[in-house]
Amino acid sequence: MRKQKYILLVDDEVNARVVFSDVLRGEGYRVKEVKDGYEAIKAIERESFDLALVDLRMPKMSGIEVLENIKKKKPQVPVIIYSGYITPSTAVEAMRKGAFDYISKLSSLEELKLSIKRALTKK
Repeated sequence: MRKQKYILLVDDEVNARVVFSDVLRGEGYRVKEVKDGYEAIKAIERESFDLALVDLRMPKMSGIEVLENIKKKKPQVPVIIYSGYITPSTAVEAMRKGAFDYISKLSSLEELKLSIKRALTKK
């Protein structure tokens, strides 16, 4: 039997966490939800994740900062950044700093699932 993939979901918005975690669990993934970058970094240090799904805009620590921390501590973990406020400059910055993908929060859930599957396949 294949081990269930474990995803770290980082978003300060409760509703977004609920929707995304429900979708991911429905796809058969284990999900750990955290509400900010500090919790994400603690979780990355303590647990082994197969992927991190990180919101770009959060108070205290941005998704880019979370990405940088994950890449320093666990470079093998693919990180997908998502945002409701996509700009070309933030997309380029995220990809330069090692994000696997950068998608709109408003994208279809199918696009999100496809991006996650691609990241987990490449890992």
